[in-house]
Amino acid sequence: MKKLLYSLTMILVFGFANAQTDQGTVLLGASSNLGFTSTSIDGSDDNQNNFNFDLGVAPFVGDHFAFGLNLLVSSSSIGDSKTSSTAVGPFTRLYPGVNNSFFVGVGYAALSTKFESSSSFIRDSTDKGGLLSFEAGVPIWIGDSLALELSMGYSIGSGDLKNTKIFGMAFGFNFFFQKKEG
Repeated sequence: MKKLLYSLTMILVFGFANAQTDQGTVLLGASSNLGFTSTSIDGSDDNQNNFNFDLGVAPFVGDHFAFGLNLLVSSSSIGDSKTSSTAVGPFTRLYPGVNNSFFVGVGYAALSTKFESSSSFIRDSTDKGGLLSFEAGVPIWIGDSLALELSMGYSIGSGDLKNTKIFGMAFGFNFFFQKKEG
């Protein structure tokens, strides 16, 4: 019990640290919607596997305002059917809260999704389009240069993905590299 209380106290103390989101700092982060699952279906040889990963880099072009580039890779398989997606695009993020206590962001990504199946009844296909995404979240600061982040997001598709709407939650981490004075 003492260890749990100590851990919670340390998270709160570090959580209010004044983090570095000043102009010249570079954000490097990775996140996932915790979408890795592996499902075994009784009575079937088909297993389902899902995974996604998002990587971003963004310099702070002003205090508390970053502009950068995201790369998203995801894959899903059920039996012999596979879907893979890759998205690349710009994003912005603003940390307007006291001590950088929350963030909001917007981004756009060009997306390509490929579906493959060994079934003669289902044809392979490739969809291309874009995703306009909005996010809001809370960083849990661990010192001045590392934040664990919990966020919620909403995306709207265009092109072949025009009927796509995505709502989700994600967990990630960001490193904040400050330029050295000297």
